[in-house]
Amino acid sequence: MVNVNWTNPPTLCKECKAKRDAQWYKTSCEVCHTTIYAHRSWEKPPTLCEKCLKDFAPKDIRCSQCGNIFTVSTKLQLKCREKGWNLPTRCFQCKHDDLLIKGAIGALRDQFDFPLETKIEQRGIILTDKVAVVRNKKTGEIVATVTMDNQGIILPKRVAIATEPKSNKLISKTTEGTKGIVLQQRTAETYDMDKRKHTHVTTIEETGIVFKKHYARTVSKDTPSSEDNITRILKKGNIFSPKYVAETDKEKR
Repeated sequence: MVNVNWTNPPTLCKECKAKRDAQWYKTSCEVCHTTIYAHRSWEKPPTLCEKCLKDFAPKDIRCSQCGNIFTVSTKLQLKCREKGWNLPTRCFQCKHDDLLIKGAIGALRDQFDFPLETKIEQRGIILTDKVAVVRNKKTGEIVATVTMDNQGIILPKRVAIATEPKSNKLISKTTEGTKGIVLQQRTAETYDMDKRKHTHVTTIEETGIVFKKHYARTVSKDTPSSEDNITRILKKGNIFSPKYVAETDKEKR
């Protein structure tokens, strides 16, 4: 029964309305714990309220290393919040290239009798490329540069090329590899361009229990010794203009 004067007369009887309402249930937003409603027929019920969906919407960030724009997804933002991490400042490509660059400069350390310091710089105006500029840590003299390239046609692979700056002579090529069978670990494999042979292997290691820090360990295949080449990322400068450099030196096993 409905009244003719009602502006919005009901379309369901009490029994049908009760059945419809029973299909909805309450849940809470996983971030702010606000009550939200979900339907039992939905395969993927919502986990965030409208406000948190807006707050954690995908964000475009400029990579601090190459300058390109990359997107940080809602899922990654929530993971960073849960773990207490800062949002990433480097794009996937720069993080992927990081091991290859460290492998290249780790292998270069065996060519010099002094520690190395490396900084990523941008070259070019319209199309900028990242270049790892390798210097003598003591004098600041540039001893090599490392650039990234794609090699191969069907399945191109990223390669780090180390070059002598004055003559542009190719020193080495570093490619991606793996170590282990069950639990595979990503490695950087360096090849000497003169000798045409595999000379170094670089892996990422970690130290510490609570506050873990990572560094790159480069081992010589050509002349094994009791020393490995260790590359660590250090922050220099002040809090307003921090600069990150990779320092590479020898360390006893």
